[in-house]
Amino acid sequence: MPAPMVADEVRQACRIHARLLDAFISLTEQELAELAPGFAEESLMESLEKMRAARKSYGALGGVVALEVVASNAA
Repeated sequence: MPAPMVADEVRQACRIHARLLDAFISLTEQELAELAPGFAEESLMESLEKMRAARKSYGALGGVVALEVVASNAA
């Protein structure tokens, strides 16, 4: 089954949304690193989950995929 066609302006908008979500996810992760366990931490964790899901959707439509880089010592 072929993939549906996505208009260039929709793809561009998705890339912008994905880029902004990447930045906000990074800021949220930095903020989380400074928080003690509690309500604020739980709230930000829930927000991160939603932002990551949205990022995945925008990335798929925009043709942008986030990669997790894992270092390896294997030769």
